[in-house]
Amino acid sequence: MSITEEIDQTDIEILKMLQDDCRITLDEMANKLKISKSTVYYRIKKLERLGIILGCHAKLSPEKMGKDYVAVILVKAKYGPGYHDKVGQKLAGINGVTAVYYIFGEWDFVLQVRASGKDEILRILEQIMNMEEVERTSTLIVAKVIKEDPRLPI
Repeated sequence: MSITEEIDQTDIEILKMLQDDCRITLDEMANKLKISKSTVYYRIKKLERLGIILGCHAKLSPEKMGKDYVAVILVKAKYGPGYHDKVGQKLAGINGVTAVYYIFGEWDFVLQVRASGKDEILRILEQIMNMEEVERTSTLIVAKVIKEDPRLPI
């Protein structure tokens, strides 16, 4: 049985509410769903136990935090056993790298980087290029973020 078979429409409504505002109270959710507060609490605990809810986070303004430069970096790595895990974890550990995706095709990884300016992007890029596992990179500077939403469509 898959995890999605273990959740019902009420669980999905709870997930939607938490994604929209993780500060919503149990009382507010219970009132909207017309169920008891304790039922909401136990359902949230079940969703955490199942690994569906991984945590709750504040959404920060990149601009106000001085991280309004975005780059997408394509990385070609040296092939070897387990290289995607090893190199992927090394790339993920670089400060400023906000996403690492292992991909199929000409490139091996796509990275998203958030930085305070071109000098910081260059510092991050140099760290990547200096890794012995990296053959080459290609960097795209984002002119404008149109959409960036960490919520899952459910």
